[in-house]
Amino acid sequence: MTTRTRVLVVGGSSGIGRSVAVSLGRRGYSIAVVARRGDALADTVTAAGSTAIGLVGDATDGDQCRTMVEDAVGALGGLDAVVYAAGASPLGSVADTSAATWSDVLSTNVVGAALTISAALVHLRASPDPMCALLTSHSVNRPWPGLVPYAASKAALDGLITGLRAEEPWLRVVRVVVGPTATSFADGWDPAVAGQYFERWAAEGYLDRAVLEPDDVAARIVAALDGSDPWSEVDAVGDQEHPST
Repeated sequence: MTTRTRVLVVGGSSGIGRSVAVSLGRRGYSIAVVARRGDALADTVTAAGSTAIGLVGDATDGDQCRTMVEDAVGALGGLDAVVYAAGASPLGSVADTSAATWSDVLSTNVVGAALTISAALVHLRASPDPMCALLTSHSVNRPWPGLVPYAASKAALDGLITGLRAEEPWLRVVRVVVGPTATSFADGWDPAVAGQYFERWAAEGYLDRAVLEPDDVAARIVAALDGSDPWSEVDAVGDQEHPST
């Protein structure tokens, strides 16, 4: 196993973050899992096993972010890697997106990642093999109608990744490009509105790739943490679908 054995996973209550945390825990990594929802977090920690601890916190709050990083370092005895998997993906047109929604999307998808890495840098410097993995999106270059704020936030995250690589060349910053994945993002969408957008996405070729499961994406992130995948760009987009007719 790699020397990256102490990992902070932010956004571990569901979806890809949960799959990463559970997979790492079952492989014997020492992990601290952060999420806003205590009940869902407890389920993740239980599934991950005895080497996992849970920390309830909000990474978009600077004070909470610093506290959760310090608590993680204290519990794990240091820090080798950070996986930032928290994300928000509201459905709706730009015209109908409120200032509050824009703020939430950018805070969750970009600001939280920046605050987490910033708080963790001093501890990662002490690791023999430091790394952080940030989840961006294949939709950056072609934002899906109805999900433009999400794509815009991931474009900003790409800028953060590029900047971190320049400012902190000692730190391996992995960009995880995620394609359509079966997570709980869509649970809060209005079914009627979602149905209309799905029809448009299908007609305009947005749904041209296979939908991955969270475990599929998590496996690629874990491979990077293991050291078995040396890339700084992890492709978790999936293969193109080829219609049978």
